Amino acid sequence: MSEEMKGQGIKHHWPIVALACAVVVIFMVAMMTFQVKETEYAVIKTFGKAKVDAGGEIITYAPGLHFKWPFVDQVWRYDKRLQCYELTKGHLEQLTTKDQYQIVVSTYVLWRVGNPAIFLKRLKSAEEVDEKLDATVRDSRNSIIPMHNFSELVNTETGESKMDIIEKAMLDDVKKKTMDDFGIEVTKIGFRQIGFPEMVTTKVFDRMRAERENHSEKLLAEGKSEAQRIRSEADRKAAETISQAEAEAKKIRGEGDELAAKNYAVFQKNPELALFLRNLEALKISLTDKDTLILDTDTPPFTLLKPGAVNLKSAPAPQSK
Repeated sequence: MSEEMKGQGIKHHWPIVALACAVVVIFMVAMMTFQVKETEYAVIKTFGKAKVDAGGEIITYAPGLHFKWPFVDQVWRYDKRLQCYELTKGHLEQLTTKDQYQIVVSTYVLWRVGNPAIFLKRLKSAEEVDEKLDATVRDSRNSIIPMHNFSELVNTETGESKMDIIEKAMLDDVKKKTMDDFGIEVTKIGFRQIGFPEMVTTKVFDRMRAERENHSEKLLAEGKSEAQRIRSEADRKAAETISQAEAEAKKIRGEGDELAAKNYAVFQKNPELALFLRNLEALKISLTDKDTLILDTDTPPFTLLKPGAVNLKSAPAPQSK
């Protein structure tokens, strides 16, 4: 085949050649680079050993595109987002409170990778992460809960419950250990479930019922005492009011008796005036605007209607001594 024919063959197949070259380039770029997401940590392992900086610390790569050697380097990745883990070994574990209640608790942990270098050195798999969290959290829980009474764990009154304090104490106890030993950042420890073993449930409820009944009786006694105090106070005020009213009535009666005595002395001096006023009062009571009476004017008190009935004799003047 002549050189001219070879040249024409290459020109004829140049699109295929260009495509093949592009595929090779893309393949080489893919083999020599890797992408790190915002939600993950990435570390390069060369022949199974993580790359370190001049100080001997494992290098973690920031989000973005990075270079690696093909077939030599492997990329280790781990999610940096917060994760929820419910203890499996101690999923439902029986504990005894300070006041000797038997309870069953279930615990959960919110965690994430806090130090990728320590995490990669100390932990080899997700199962090992679960094992370390199980052991650490259970140790803390089993030492802190027996220091508290049952009412501090379960109580309808907000002031009595100390769940927040207990959970914080467990978090403070676990947080530093998991970060220093395993590179795990624990952000929260909580109780998903608190219950009783079946064999003691009835006894516990009876005891709780007795405590509630005692509390009710105490409140009723306080209510009765307060009611008695209010009644006594009302009786005292009523007695004071009645005493004041009786004193005022005696005063008014005394003033009335004094005035009556003065009037009586006047009437004794002038009996006709007394008789006249008495008949006048009786006449006012007997007559109204629309009454019509036919009576003898000699019948008291109608004698006042006779001519000259209002002419009274003057009372005798007192004699001077």
